[in-house]
Amino acid sequence: MLKSSDNISRPTLLPRRILLAKLLHIPPVLLGLSSITLYEFGDGSVSEPTSDTIASTQTMASYERLLALSWELYYTSSVQKAAESVDEAVQKLNTEFQGATNTKKDQRDAMLCRFYQLYSLILRDRLQLDASMDYENQAVAIAFRLRNAELIASSLLRRARVLIRRNEYEAALQDALAALPYADLARDQLRGKCYQMAGEAQGYLAETSRELQEKSLAYFNKAAQIVRKGNLEPDGSFVKTDLTSIYIEKADALTLFGRMQEAHNALGVARKNLSPELTRWEVNLLLSEARAYLAEKDIDSCCYSLIDALNIVRAIKLPSKEDRILSVYQTCKSLAPGNPTMKRLEKLLLA
Repeated sequence: MLKSSDNISRPTLLPRRILLAKLLHIPPVLLGLSSITLYEFGDGSVSEPTSDTIASTQTMASYERLLALSWELYYTSSVQKAAESVDEAVQKLNTEFQGATNTKKDQRDAMLCRFYQLYSLILRDRLQLDASMDYENQAVAIAFRLRNAELIASSLLRRARVLIRRNEYEAALQDALAALPYADLARDQLRGKCYQMAGEAQGYLAETSRELQEKSLAYFNKAAQIVRKGNLEPDGSFVKTDLTSIYIEKADALTLFGRMQEAHNALGVARKNLSPELTRWEVNLLLSEARAYLAEKDIDSCCYSLIDALNIVRAIKLPSKEDRILSVYQTCKSLAPGNPTMKRLEKLLLA
């Protein structure tokens, strides 16, 4: 959003913002032009916006704050509270912008697209996968209608995430690869996460092909290279691109490939870079460790990791993660039905 301090340099920023809006097909209001009194249209004419055609900067800033709060709740606290926050925001948007047209409608739709992306992930975590896909499809449709590169990239990225949860790996890879040209027009946070997603989706389809395995790993390495450059400024997509998540997913891919020493090396990098406030990353890391131990038939270590993950999952109420714990536990039980650590995990799961 445009800050008051930007007023000082407004004359030089105006042409640049209009140019960006044209080149990247971004609605002008999303570049902070909503508080600037002059608009330049494609025919070179200039007109002055009115309150009937554009929402105030204060109005859009309030939705930005609510969106940021919702994502913070999702990442660090409670999926339920995040869902309540999104419900409130969508209801307010539809009420406040009822009957909106032109630029004001674009403002509403761009904001709805971003809330729909978050709500889709919330529904995915609740195992409501069909509803999750419906919201993500709406987000993708809005993004393409607005012709906004960053909205397109983030919507395709998150739809690929849902498709992976549905085990639709071919479709997920299509979305991940389709997002990359738009991601290359976006800022580094989103660009890095899109390359990370391409690595994950490709990994599920690599199987025994060394060429496809290396292609998957190259996407992960590209994402890590972007992160290591530093200066990952927030870009409004609310993706969290960091070495921990990249190396967790890289380790999962290496485990699928049967390259176990490399997988453990990747998990070590992930653990070293783990931020303590990101509880979801901790769960994901523990699950990845469990899968690696399971691939090596180390049932005790696998179950210890699952027990630690279960304690966190129960605390923050993530049924989708508990479902994944249950899946790995069932494999452990089939391999070692009398294992005492597995029995301890079983007792906790039934509690």
